[in-house]
Amino acid sequence: MTRCAKCHGALGEGVSGVTGIGGPNIQAEHNPGMVMLAMEVGPSHMPSFAHLLSLDQMHAVAAFVTQKIAVIPLGGGDLGDGAHLFFRYCSPCHHPALRGGALVFNGINAPDLSTKSAALVAGAIRWGPGPMPSFPLSVFSNQQLDSIVKYVEFVQQAPNPGGSPLGRTGPVGEGFAAWMIVFSLLFITVWIEWGGKG
Repeated sequence: MTRCAKCHGALGEGVSGVTGIGGPNIQAEHNPGMVMLAMEVGPSHMPSFAHLLSLDQMHAVAAFVTQKIAVIPLGGGDLGDGAHLFFRYCSPCHHPALRGGALVFNGINAPDLSTKSAALVAGAIRWGPGPMPSFPLSVFSNQQLDSIVKYVEFVQQAPNPGGSPLGRTGPVGEGFAAWMIVFSLLFITVWIEWGGKG
């Protein structure tokens, strides 16, 4: 309540940062190691508490968050159902590759989900930070929520049977990179040939 609630809410429900300091919903954070890491490192605009709290105090906060605050269950979602729900409800703003981008209708950017943890994704779905709508139990069951999170995790670490994903920039960017490599090899070949005859 002293150090965390002003940004994350008294119940870990998250606080909007539109007009001031805000923190995400942490009600799906079941990993005490991730809580410890956040307190030590201070991700994004969160300050580090490594010099403000003792190790025992940080362990106590991590235990409280994961045992009392974390009320959103995770585990056991269905990948296919998650893909269907994500494409229907999430991809219009966050795009199928999770990259987010500009939203013309309100002049802001939807965040990139490619590096967000499962806990942050689940919390944001229930919380609805900023202009994002919230999706309570009356809209998504815990099973459906977990399915969406499972799909997001799959896309974050999707297999690449065709080789290097090149940062998942898409076919245009990947095709451009491939042609640049071909032209570079052609240039080197011609340069070596001309140099040999000079």
